[in-house]
Amino acid sequence: MLGDTSGTAKVAVNNVGGAGAQTVDGIELIRVDGASNGQFDLAGRAVGGQYEYFLHKGGVAGGEGNWYLRSQLPTPPDPCDADPTLPDCGGPVVPVLRPEGGAYLGNLTASQVMFRLGYHDRQAGQNGGRGWARVDGSRSGFDAVSRQLDVQGNSQALSVGADLLRNADGSAFGVMLSAGNAGSTSTNALTGYYARGKVKGAALGVYGTWRAPHEDPYAGFYVDGSLQRSQFRNRVEGLALTPERYDSKAWQGGVEAGYAVRVGGAANGGLYLEPQLQVGYNRWDDLRHTEANGTVVTTRDADGVFGRAGVRLSGVTRWGTSAAQVQPYVAAHWLHQRAASGVLMDDEAVDARIPRSRGEFSAGASLKFANGVGAWGGLSLQRASGYHQTSAQVGLSYSW
Repeated sequence: MLGDTSGTAKVAVNNVGGAGAQTVDGIELIRVDGASNGQFDLAGRAVGGQYEYFLHKGGVAGGEGNWYLRSQLPTPPDPCDADPTLPDCGGPVVPVLRPEGGAYLGNLTASQVMFRLGYHDRQAGQNGGRGWARVDGSRSGFDAVSRQLDVQGNSQALSVGADLLRNADGSAFGVMLSAGNAGSTSTNALTGYYARGKVKGAALGVYGTWRAPHEDPYAGFYVDGSLQRSQFRNRVEGLALTPERYDSKAWQGGVEAGYAVRVGGAANGGLYLEPQLQVGYNRWDDLRHTEANGTVVTTRDADGVFGRAGVRLSGVTRWGTSAAQVQPYVAAHWLHQRAASGVLMDDEAVDARIPRSRGEFSAGASLKFANGVGAWGGLSLQRASGYHQTSAQVGLSYSW
């Protein structure tokens, strides 16, 4: 710009495909050859890759009257600029990150667990019905990218299924169908900017259970397996940015085993201790989405093994002379996953601070009537450093 500047003006910045990156001086936006007395401010947001940019007057290495885009919050004059030899000067500048990266993470982590069902997730107690339905709701939260992003989410899912084959011991083969949705809000602790993630998904799967013959219907050994194909429609809505839409698909399978042992109880019931072990695998189709501003978003190491090991303690009580049964339970599990909950924005990682291992505690009860109708409900809690999830489940089943 030739001559002097004065007054104030707004500057709109549109990314036409450039990759975001951290810089030294920044991206020179306005050059002033004369007296630089004007004030320039951004109209809207300037984003690229996973970075958030702000307008700064003056470069680090010169250009005092010019204006630069830097991934750094506008702050009062830094004494280090005048005297770089001062103590605590010369450290790395922490870039300011877009909250949209956390929204992509929220969508991915919700999709990974939305339709993950094990044997007891489909059963009203130890012996469920041939047809069943289950509703699950959860709230979760985690940090991302050195705690700069805070992601809070919730999800709901409905699953229904039916045994196509079943024998007197409880061994069965069936099909199941699930549908669900999730939402999350990612907030940048530095800027206060936020972005929302939304997911709608469906899954179709099969399951099979083998139960060893046993004189006690609530005791004994079982092996259970399932395989599902799921697909999701995703949306990320950034503040003052064009909403982004993309699809994702995945395969998920798992095998689990358990052995229930009667450890006490009255004649009209029993107390059972059941060690359990589950191993599964997630495999995602390749995901590559290009935002309206040119940022390329992909998943990173989303495929991987997950596992669960723990113990379940349950009791069975029959009400008087009737055939109605109530079965309360408590359970504790150790969860582990090898898949990384991470995405790439212009090939730079946006990582969720979700520990690969975490603990889960759950409790609930099931009720089964003589006419074959069953109902159950429960609560579960997961905790680890930087991560929490609380879930509630209710279900119905019917035997014929």
